[in-house]
Amino acid sequence: MSALNTGKASVGHLEDNSVIRKRTEDEEQLEVKQMIEKLQLKPHIEGGYYRRTFQSSLKFNTSWSSTDADKSSLDLANNDSVVSNACQRHICSSIYYLLTKQSPICCWHKNRSDIIRYFHGGGSMKVFTIDDIGLLQTFRLGGNVEAGDRLQIVSKGGNWEALMLVDGDWALQGEAVAPGFDHRDWELGTRELLHKFPDLADTIQLFLKE
Repeated sequence: MSALNTGKASVGHLEDNSVIRKRTEDEEQLEVKQMIEKLQLKPHIEGGYYRRTFQSSLKFNTSWSSTDADKSSLDLANNDSVVSNACQRHICSSIYYLLTKQSPICCWHKNRSDIIRYFHGGGSMKVFTIDDIGLLQTFRLGGNVEAGDRLQIVSKGGNWEALMLVDGDWALQGEAVAPGFDHRDWELGTRELLHKFPDLADTIQLFLKE
């Protein structure tokens, strides 16, 4: 008799777990949706979601050539991050950046400015960087320090970068960019990277936008 009762309890327990698991998944999706709404995030062209939170009022003249600075693949006419002087930049800018299970990848991109990434919450992101000579490095940004996560990661300007959610349902970071972000200093990776770094083709292919 006790064995039969144990069997029924076991089946009931499995059914309850199934309901709980489904409810938890729904709650996780709702949590991400609410976070996007509360933080007023919008889709990023590289993947994930973002919102600019700060842009310094102070500006300075960089040593970057105006020819290079004028390069852009985007329409800059209505972009408030662009200052009038081709070599002038805001001293610093900052954004929220979020990766989720539904949008877990940030595609290859390059910025002339240095970027400091700060872990804010959620799971962990893996950051991939490639320098000019083809050195590939990977870092984990997250709160699990014992597992090798870092709370801050500095990305050197001029390196190619890609990011991937590797743990959890979402990961939120802050990015401080210095000099401040300007689309003229930004480039989205294309298949040309495969020709430039053929030894890294497998990794590069994972994070191409096209």
